[in-house]
Amino acid sequence: MAKEERLVIEFDAHDLKQLVEIFRASRAEVGDELRQGDIITACRQLLVKAQQAGAPNFVIGRLGKLEELVNMVEDTDWQLPPEDVSRVINALAYFANANDLIPDDVPGLGYLDDAVMVDLVVRELSGEIKSFRDFCSYREVEVQKRAAAGDQRPVTRLDWLAEKRKKADVERKESRSWLPWKRKSKSFLD
Repeated sequence: MAKEERLVIEFDAHDLKQLVEIFRASRAEVGDELRQGDIITACRQLLVKAQQAGAPNFVIGRLGKLEELVNMVEDTDWQLPPEDVSRVINALAYFANANDLIPDDVPGLGYLDDAVMVDLVVRELSGEIKSFRDFCSYREVEVQKRAAAGDQRPVTRLDWLAEKRKKADVERKESRSWLPWKRKSKSFLD
């Protein structure tokens, strides 16, 4: 087995500012003429083209994260609020622009800019992604529970949120700070 080499690229604040400006300019170039479906299709095609072009594995791995973002938008059980759909679609629009920073047909490097931009987008949307992953895990378990009970209702974002609230209430009630006789010091609320 070949030894893996590690390449780390560090961006300082100036570099990140430049990349964000490039991202915004590219997004503006795409404009509002592309519909949500066109942007999603372009993202899916980007991954296929990169794979067919033999892009490096680290690029393919990063571009694969676009699928999760697309799934977040399209998942009818997740019901992403319109303002969040707009944020994700605006982020994905960069990948629908054929005129990106490095032309995709440059051998070995053509998809490098896309991989970097995916990392920036994923970092920016990390909260939404974490919540979506948590929901998907919850849904998987909950679907099995419901099926065992003969319940065929879909598991929705509202179910997930209700469960999160219930757990937070239990944790709050079980915490020492909630029970005055278990606290070591008095609170201003006592």
